[in-house]
Amino acid sequence: MIDHFLNGVLPIFSIGAVGFFLGRRQVFNFQDAMVLNKFVMLIGVPSLIFLLLSKAPISEFDGRMLSGYFFTEVILYLTGFLIAKFFFNREIKEAVLIGLCIALTNHVLFVLPIAETLFGDEYAKPIISIITMDGVILFAGTIILLDFLKTQGLTAAQSFKKIISNPPLIAVLIGLVFGLSKSKIPTGIEVFLNAVAVSASPVLLFALGIILSRPYKGTKLTLPIIMAFIKLVIHPVFLGVIFTTVFALQTEFRNPAIMTAAAPCGLMSFMLALNYKVQVDVIARAILFSSVGSTISISLAATL
Repeated sequence: MIDHFLNGVLPIFSIGAVGFFLGRRQVFNFQDAMVLNKFVMLIGVPSLIFLLLSKAPISEFDGRMLSGYFFTEVILYLTGFLIAKFFFNREIKEAVLIGLCIALTNHVLFVLPIAETLFGDEYAKPIISIITMDGVILFAGTIILLDFLKTQGLTAAQSFKKIISNPPLIAVLIGLVFGLSKSKIPTGIEVFLNAVAVSASPVLLFALGIILSRPYKGTKLTLPIIMAFIKLVIHPVFLGVIFTTVFALQTEFRNPAIMTAAAPCGLMSFMLALNYKVQVDVIARAILFSSVGSTISISLAATL
């Protein structure tokens, strides 16, 4: 477990810690974080999404694992939304992103590189299938919902145009076309996309560290703590029970999925919150708490 922590979890977590330290020293400020987030939203994440979907071995995905995992995500999404909206009176767009933050684990930018480092490409394949499903359904669906809420008052044609021109959604659509058709990406374009995509994870983690270095404006930490607890404890346990009792999945599918569920709250919700000008303090602290806690939960899940 100590080896997993030192060689897989801690190096990824440290990127955000560097951002936090430099933010505290006022080398970087909130506006710098916004610029970094804009780069990730418009260039880094679309490149990453396209590469993942275009190369995803969709025919090899395990449907039972994905359906079970998606079921738990829907439950967590709705739970997070209802808690935020009706128990803590958060604004509707923030409540949506709080639900996403709990349901959408930080797999692309956190657990996938850790899994590949510790166990290799074969172990990471089920995680890639979860990433593909989440990108197509959960992430894209939330962007469409946020764009719909943002474009209220526009005509249907104007709303559709605004939604369909969203860079991550374009990346999802084109990536799926390439993936399903098994088309080959031109070498020059692939080199460019790889160079850009590899920056998405560290840049976004660094921006998160900068945001977290600011004094917390909220009076209570109850909601972020609840979010982190649901993500790190309820989600992997809930998933483990379903996979064991209902689906009886083999360990090569079950263990990577549980490791994914034990990862921190989804960092993409932080990126979307900044992009859609949603209050970010609760989401950022939930990611912080769950990132710290995941040094234990992921390390434990990795020993299964």
